[in-house]
Amino acid sequence: MLPPAYLPRVRYFCSYFIEKGWEVDWIVETSDYMDYFPDGVSLLAIDYYKFKKGFSSKIEWIFKFLLNLIWDYKGRFFFKNSQHFIANKHYDVVFCSSCFTFPLTTAARVAKKMNIPLFVDLRDIAEQSPDDHHYLAQKPPKLLGNFIINSYKKINIKRRNKVLNIANGVTTVSPWHVQTLSKNNPRTYLIYNGFDENKFLPENIKTERFTISYFGRIYNEEMRNPNLLFEAIQQLNEKKILTPQNTAINWFVDRDSMNIIQKITHRYKLDDFTHYFDFIEPDKLSDEMNRSSVMLVLGNGIVNKRYFGIMTTKLFEAFGTNRPVLCIPDNSDNLSEIVKKTHCGLVSSDANEVEKFLLAVFLEWQKKGSTAGTLSEELRMTFSRKKGAEILEKIVNDALKKQ
Repeated sequence: MLPPAYLPRVRYFCSYFIEKGWEVDWIVETSDYMDYFPDGVSLLAIDYYKFKKGFSSKIEWIFKFLLNLIWDYKGRFFFKNSQHFIANKHYDVVFCSSCFTFPLTTAARVAKKMNIPLFVDLRDIAEQSPDDHHYLAQKPPKLLGNFIINSYKKINIKRRNKVLNIANGVTTVSPWHVQTLSKNNPRTYLIYNGFDENKFLPENIKTERFTISYFGRIYNEEMRNPNLLFEAIQQLNEKKILTPQNTAINWFVDRDSMNIIQKITHRYKLDDFTHYFDFIEPDKLSDEMNRSSVMLVLGNGIVNKRYFGIMTTKLFEAFGTNRPVLCIPDNSDNLSEIVKKTHCGLVSSDANEVEKFLLAVFLEWQKKGSTAGTLSEELRMTFSRKKGAEILEKIVNDALKKQ
């Protein structure tokens, strides 16, 4: 298996297949998340960059960026440096999970050399967003300009599609992604990011304050837009219903996200409601979610339709803990539609609707000291990672039977 960095989706797949009796060899780029790999995996971590910081690291990044642009250098590098690990072993399949292109070409070379089926899992693709942050670790110098970035995107989309064309099966994370990738491979299937049912369980935890929580990043107001929340809170505050004494808006974000939120809260004069925390450890996340009266899920602005199929994992973890969900704004994309279909909360682009929803959940909290979601256990479990792994297992087994 060949996914980059820390990835709960793929780590769960590994654990599931190991429990089913499969042997899993995992080839990955060295990262800061090496302690999170599941037991039972035979792991090869490959160092791609020699220099980790400073001017030398920037020069190395530019040099390898250009090599990769011209010659798929990174894909070839990983193929070459993994040969000693996979030599003289028998494999039944190659499974590759990617958030753009790497390491798809490496996986394709391995599958071709061994003459075994290739399965591809794509979590993010370039077409879903106008931003480059999800597939470029660094921005090239301005001297190179947008021409180089656009060329990089086009070249890598072409490389990705070439691998998709030969894959025995493709899985991806949203209906929009399925529709888009099916143009290259009709054997494309939907597996939501889902939640780990072993870690995310509903609990009834009473809290001292009505708590609205957000977990994750906010890259900009176009991609993640919280303004409707602040409009509604402002209205409820003016009516003396919600106050900083009975209500907290907790943001578990990085510093860049915090800077964006602070500007917005200051604009609405709601600084006293907001509290900032670092990203939370995975093993503590479920408990913190269960302490949340409302889980906030943010989508892109309605007028900006260049974002498609972005399905934050935190929505599914909210399903796992069965929390009431506030999803804003309603952009009629896959994220909004799944909240509507599950009736797990409110999707809206209307501040008055958001105000009414928050008031109703606040009154529930005021009466009980906690809130509860509305998902049935059967519906909740359809979004579990176990369900996703079962889908993947069937796809793989069906393909192997045809060999």
